[in-house]
Amino acid sequence: MRGARGVVCDWGGSAVSRESTLHQLSPYIGKVKSSMAASLVAQFTKVGDFVYDPFSGSGTVALEAWFAGREVVANDLSPYAYLLTQAKLFPSRNLDFALEEIHALGAEVAMQSHEVDLRRIPVWVRRFFHTETLRETVAWSTVLKRRRRWFLLASLMGILHHQRPGFLSYPSSHAVPYLRTKKFPRYRFPKLYAYRSIQDRLEAKVMRAFRRTPELDFELQRHCFRKDAASLSLPKSVDAIITSPPYMRLLEYGRDNRLRLWFLGVRDWSQLDELVSPNEGMFLDLMGRCFTKWKTFLKPNGLCVLVIGDALSQLAKGNLPEVVAHIATSVVGGYTHVCEYRDLIPNVRRVRRGTAGSSSETIVVLRKQVGSS
Repeated sequence: MRGARGVVCDWGGSAVSRESTLHQLSPYIGKVKSSMAASLVAQFTKVGDFVYDPFSGSGTVALEAWFAGREVVANDLSPYAYLLTQAKLFPSRNLDFALEEIHALGAEVAMQSHEVDLRRIPVWVRRFFHTETLRETVAWSTVLKRRRRWFLLASLMGILHHQRPGFLSYPSSHAVPYLRTKKFPRYRFPKLYAYRSIQDRLEAKVMRAFRRTPELDFELQRHCFRKDAASLSLPKSVDAIITSPPYMRLLEYGRDNRLRLWFLGVRDWSQLDELVSPNEGMFLDLMGRCFTKWKTFLKPNGLCVLVIGDALSQLAKGNLPEVVAHIATSVVGGYTHVCEYRDLIPNVRRVRRGTAGSSSETIVVLRKQVGSS
């Protein structure tokens, strides 16, 4: 492993045209750049290692670790993040198999559509869809959840809202759900407000997901959990932890994903935000509890690699990466600070461009002390 000599930055430029299209199943605010994730996996782990991401988000680190021949365990408390990670670690075996599954489920979805009562759906959700499109979307999501077809369900979430014809909603932003009816008024763009069939669009989405996918080793161990990262106990020790913790409510994962979360069964996104988008005090407490828990299953000399947005901690009076590193090294018998690297976040990588938020992030590398447990 190369970790002790520092972080080598080799992830410059856009990764969108080069990354596996499995990364593009569905949008996710604040996700780790795939080329950065691949680089960190390559630098700080080796083939056959067991890699853990306790805040997996959209599953970027977990997927790149699997691609690189590592065994993987991932976790995230958000149902949407869990779905994306689960879908990427356990996709359909191939495109033909996925398309066959969609075709086989069509009849069951048609029956489920007759049972959908649109009156029980909140008005704010109904505003995004043509009535029959909404009915079918609810039916598809219900059947896919019942059948535990996570890859297909994540693909459905990926086409839930946008203004393009291949998506299901009325004109809307792609990442964060808000209607764009002023830019695309109904009288000028009537086709954007017409009924949209689901099955053909879902098939097209799945075909895009398999467009650029490396050969996958389905024999490698992969695990995915939806637990509190500070309390989850793993079945075996891990060689490295690579993760990007939530940033003190600089991002609101519940609010930003509220429409997709509704289809996944979350009726109160604000309550979820209290858990997955912690405020500063909760975040610092969370990290302290996580470092204490992680040292119980991180191997001696194992590395903990954190990607942390640069922000000022008002409570701890310091830059957040420095504060988090101090919390780790303060754990009795815990960790030593190895190195860190500050990386600028280009404005084009930010969904809310030109607004407040982290404009850089720091990669903090810690090592578990020998003899600690």
